[in-house]
Amino acid sequence: MKTFWRSRPALGWVLLFVPVVVLFYWKIVLTGQFSLLTSAEGVNQAYSWTQYWIVGIRHGILPLWDPYVSAGHSFAGEMQTGAFNPLHLLLALVPFNNAGVFSPRLFHFWSAGMHVLAACFMFALARELGVSRFAAFIAGICFSLGGFVARAGWPDMLETALWLPLVFLFLIRALRSEGARAVVWNAALGGLALGMAILSGGLHVVIMDALAVVSAGIYYLCAARPKQAAAERAGWGGFRLRTAGAVAVLVCVGLAAGAVQLLPSFEYSKGALRFLGQPGALPATQKIPYAYLLDQWLPHGISVLAMPFAFNGNAGQGETVSPYIGFFPFLAAVIGIRRYWGTLWVRYLAGLAVAALLYTMGSFSLLHGVLYAVVPQLWMMREAPRMAYLLDFALAILAAFGVEALISAGRAKASWPGLDRVFLWAVVACAAVLFVPAVFGKPDINPWNTLSILVILASYGLFRYMENGNRGRASRTIMVLLILFDLSACTWEPRNLIETTRSGVDHLTRILSARGAAQFLKSRPGPFRVRVLADPVPNIGDLFGVPMADPSHGATLPIDYTRIMGYTDLLNVRYFLTPATEKKPGAVYEDGAWKVYENPAGYPRAWIVHEATVERDARRAAEAPSTPGFNPRRTALVDGAVTLDPAIADAQETVGFSAIEPNRIQMDVLADSRGLLVLSENYYPGWRATVRGRDARIYRVDGALRGVAVPQGLSRVILDYSPASVYWGGALTLAAFLGTAAFGFYLRRARRKASRPA
Repeated sequence: MKTFWRSRPALGWVLLFVPVVVLFYWKIVLTGQFSLLTSAEGVNQAYSWTQYWIVGIRHGILPLWDPYVSAGHSFAGEMQTGAFNPLHLLLALVPFNNAGVFSPRLFHFWSAGMHVLAACFMFALARELGVSRFAAFIAGICFSLGGFVARAGWPDMLETALWLPLVFLFLIRALRSEGARAVVWNAALGGLALGMAILSGGLHVVIMDALAVVSAGIYYLCAARPKQAAAERAGWGGFRLRTAGAVAVLVCVGLAAGAVQLLPSFEYSKGALRFLGQPGALPATQKIPYAYLLDQWLPHGISVLAMPFAFNGNAGQGETVSPYIGFFPFLAAVIGIRRYWGTLWVRYLAGLAVAALLYTMGSFSLLHGVLYAVVPQLWMMREAPRMAYLLDFALAILAAFGVEALISAGRAKASWPGLDRVFLWAVVACAAVLFVPAVFGKPDINPWNTLSILVILASYGLFRYMENGNRGRASRTIMVLLILFDLSACTWEPRNLIETTRSGVDHLTRILSARGAAQFLKSRPGPFRVRVLADPVPNIGDLFGVPMADPSHGATLPIDYTRIMGYTDLLNVRYFLTPATEKKPGAVYEDGAWKVYENPAGYPRAWIVHEATVERDARRAAEAPSTPGFNPRRTALVDGAVTLDPAIADAQETVGFSAIEPNRIQMDVLADSRGLLVLSENYYPGWRATVRGRDARIYRVDGALRGVAVPQGLSRVILDYSPASVYWGGALTLAAFLGTAAFGFYLRRARRKASRPA
């Protein structure tokens, strides 16, 4: 066992993360009594989006467009869908469950796997910084199972956050490298890791990643003092150029690697609204006014670093993610800063932790306001407490340095007299807090604060035990168990299914209860859409493939769609889905949970008009359908001149759909005279139309719909969603990955050639 703790290969430590994570998340991995999928957002966003993406991939289609929600919208443009995350290809290999959907249990296994990856990447970074395997193991646990990564709650953020240690690892290697080739190679690898973070869909996390990379480069440029000989050996402009080049290559490769996601997202944001709750909606590209950035940790929230339930958990306002990584790791981080202050990256990480902590305080912090004013696009991160991500990242590594100080045999003690006295008095105070109510019965103490006090007392005992020279496997085992015990008590993300069912907040059960109604709707002749009259609206569109006219469940909506979303008939809504408690008679389907009502007034998915008026103002055009006397079935308001022929009396014009796929619509249109084919589909850039095999213009109709001019007679009309943003972005992404691979192959051949004897 002695060799296990001190000299076992790194692979053994990496593999050890698997059982640790499984046991930590035993509730969702080893039982079926708890779930991460109970909230409306988790079920209607990540879970349903994943189902839709897997179905598309299994049919050989990369779903760029989602025809099932919001009367059709860009699936690739909604960055948080993770439409281009290559890791998700593994999910497409696993069959659906008996209900015909992506297994919630598999979703839990996948989440646990992402935590394993996060721990492994942090382990590798800590080792790169020079700490022992055990200390790196502690860093992996703290980063993966504590703080932001464990409590963010959104899968896209978890899948994005796990890449920062790998980005930072290659950045450090690039900054340390002396030859130009080594600098470029390591920086490019860091760029690919940053690209993977972008492809994972968590834009807010990516912004923080970029802050860490740029600030680390600036710090290294200012703080490092390389020897002149090393600078001369670099041979390409010296230390400053090498440092700036490393950061530039990493960022540029990262942006290129993530371009297939970034470019469609930029395109989407130009025509979307962002919802901010009480203040309402703003254009997604408009800088959010500072007064609307209300989420923040309150000044006393700093206590959360040591006691996660201090002030009865009311340490912040709005969306707050606890940065707590465990009391003992926090103590170790303090020790690490003091004992390794002379280490270059310890100073940077300490500064990063302080800056991130100040930023989380929002309007209480000058730093938050200054960065909002001067850092481009930082406002897109919105919630200041999310900066706890960088705080936790720094603390996890600093904790590894502190653990290294505690277990180093060459040191008599890791602490110093000042820390000993402060810690001792803190323990005495904690003991008094427990003793007084235990004896006198007053005052009452929050049981979670009691738990925190017990953890502090246990941490002090372990600290004194190790300071007295007990640094072997027993103390290390106790350390791991204490940290896991502490963090597991603060992990409330898995919800008890019995309680959620009783309280009626199990949204997974709610959406799955609509399976029967969805099967009925899919059996009806179409095409048509459904409007769900329930709050919140279950995403039966992406989960079951039932086209909906209801808004998507993301934080944004296309502006054009918001103008017409109230026109139920115009949006081809033929059915209404309501809870079974609806008293209205005449349901065409009902079961124990839902009822379906038919809407005979709903428009078809497409029709032909022979009258058109040019109205280039989309807002005014969208108001026309509500104007008395205006009939969208006869007249269209278009954004450009179009030549039409008068309608022929008693003409039998028809539109037949032969294919409606995520990225493609195919129709056979019979027109008795030249007309305008109007589709009840959202107008959006990137769609291409052909009529009888020839390219045709797509008009914006009635402010938000699509229109295509068709000649007299029978025509095959095909609309394909093939946005240039995806093609150009895909080309850049492939160039980044393939180019880096080719450069690595070139370096390998060059090294082999150089190593051959002359």
